Amino acid sequence: MSQENEKSKFSLSGATLYGINAVIGSGIFLLPKRIYEGMGPASLLAMLVDVLLVLLLALCFAEVAGYFDKNGGAFQYSKAAFGDFVGFIVGFLGWIVTVIAWSAMAAGFSKLLVALFPEVGGYETIVSLLLILLLSVINSFGVKTSKTFTVVITIAKLIPIVAFSILSIFFIKKGLDAGNFTPFLQLAPDVTFSQAMGSTSLIVFYAFIGFEALPIVAGEMRDAKRNVPKAILMSIGVVSLFYFMIIAGTIAMLGTGIMQSVSPVQDAFFEMIGPLGKYMIAIGALISIGGLNMGDSMMVPRYAASIADEGLLPKVIAKKNRKGAPIVAIAVSGILSGLLVLSGSFEQLAELSVVMRFIQYIPTSLAVIALRKKGMGHKPSFRLPLGPVIPILSVLVSLWMISATDMINIIFAVGGIVVAAILYFVLNKKEKAA
Repeated sequence: MSQENEKSKFSLSGATLYGINAVIGSGIFLLPKRIYEGMGPASLLAMLVDVLLVLLLALCFAEVAGYFDKNGGAFQYSKAAFGDFVGFIVGFLGWIVTVIAWSAMAAGFSKLLVALFPEVGGYETIVSLLLILLLSVINSFGVKTSKTFTVVITIAKLIPIVAFSILSIFFIKKGLDAGNFTPFLQLAPDVTFSQAMGSTSLIVFYAFIGFEALPIVAGEMRDAKRNVPKAILMSIGVVSLFYFMIIAGTIAMLGTGIMQSVSPVQDAFFEMIGPLGKYMIAIGALISIGGLNMGDSMMVPRYAASIADEGLLPKVIAKKNRKGAPIVAIAVSGILSGLLVLSGSFEQLAELSVVMRFIQYIPTSLAVIALRKKGMGHKPSFRLPLGPVIPILSVLVSLWMISATDMINIIFAVGGIVVAAILYFVLNKKEKAA
């Protein structure tokens, strides 16, 4: 039975595909227009800078992931490094953010579906709820079933992305000859280069959000201590390459026309290969957001179950069925996501809660230093060079990103921390009383 369970888990290649799926969503198909607006073709420089910034955080996750072979991600790292209180705040808020994100992705799926099939219009909420229900049912059959769906969806969503990226190589020269890359730097009036770089980097950074999902389901990976760090770095590397080529190819084909395009990547692919390209990207966007929903349906309940396994949430939430799936956490997470879909306010919550991701990033970066001092009984399979330099840079990068967001997001994050702290003491008091 133990060997069968191990075989059902993700291999290194499967874990890498899961990581790619967790990052690439429908947003990449609209990304070129948003970042081109700030700097023009020089936005490619912002992409390269941002890749370095994201890699700093990913490297920290890669090292601390080497200490653990169970679910939880940033929650487990923070708990081991700084104790139950910090661990609970990071874990609880991380779970809430992923619930909100899942509801937003479910709503996004229904909107893209209506765009492709207008006859479905008016049934968006029902489609979103049915999607959450379907994926929760699939998830209840265990990691083997979820793994199969995740791998298939990820490969399917990569087909148009890989095709576009490869074709971009051959069309970049055409874009250069057409003058679509000149002037290279295009700034709005009264905007400095540093301001444009900061705002553009923040937009690109949002497209990379999701790389932290892989460690959350580390318990579903074979030889997690060795494979999860590798999968994090490999998935970020692959995603970075695709992002760069998609933006470069779109600029090459459209130039300043990006600003007049509603769907720039679709229009660029149309210019490359005709109507088929536009249709491929439209289908690819739907599959991409479907893949994100699949990944979220697996990650979100396991995040909650990992907190309950450590005794920081009611134990019943960690209860598993015969297939080893955290059935109660699946039900609770699905219900909460469904309620957010029904509330109609989840999109605003999703936008406000982006900054909440840094409540996972900053403790994880600091955990690199803390866990090294503690020893943890063994060395991780991947260890950062330069001592504490990279973790400290990661914290500074995170603070820089936070400073670029609206004040309401910061207030929201602080409020979330206060609520989580109160909940921790309430639950801890009940535990002691019991």
